[in-house]
Amino acid sequence: MMQSKSRLICKRLAFRSLKLLALLFVVLSIIVPAIAQSQEKLPMNSVCGTLDAPIRLDVFSDFQCGYCRAFYLETVVQVRKIYAPEDKICIIYHEFPIETHAYGRKAARYSLAAQRVGRNQWLAVMDALYTKQEQWALDGNIDAALKGAVSVEDLDRIKKNLQDSLIDEAIARDIALGLKKGVTGTPTVFMTALNKERLRAPYLTYKAWQEFFGRFVK
Repeated sequence: MMQSKSRLICKRLAFRSLKLLALLFVVLSIIVPAIAQSQEKLPMNSVCGTLDAPIRLDVFSDFQCGYCRAFYLETVVQVRKIYAPEDKICIIYHEFPIETHAYGRKAARYSLAAQRVGRNQWLAVMDALYTKQEQWALDGNIDAALKGAVSVEDLDRIKKNLQDSLIDEAIARDIALGLKKGVTGTPTVFMTALNKERLRAPYLTYKAWQEFFGRFVK
């Protein structure tokens, strides 16, 4: 009698386990593709927003360029605060170091190396490179400029990534794309709204950009 009850209990537990496994499979079949799709819509070089945003800015920039610094600190920072939370604007950054800037390419390499560590680390490095531009642009000591911006461990990982030849290939691709689009200086910003390119502009003040944004988003 006891054995039959034990068998019955075991069968019920086994049946419940199968039901839980089936439910878990269904949940994973929904979540995993959704995560993958989300990652596709959030490229590695997206400062904010997804590709579904009604406005997209493609920015060709040089970290040692003064106007690029102004554009980032005046406009990009504000867009991240005001428009990005509701996914109204997506900003994609492309490395376009100018040959006359002694440390522009070096900074670009650090940026891409940080990008491979993680999104938060990349954004922290971007902030540091622009806010401390006057510091590292004197002697190229980017390590000193990044102290405090990222952890010691992350900085070590970034420096390790600098050894990857794919970093230089990525910069070459960005430059080639910029040249193909007619970029001759930095910053050059291409604004696409509702899937149509609307504007190509050099440095503009945040107030000027707001006027363009207001035509498509509120």
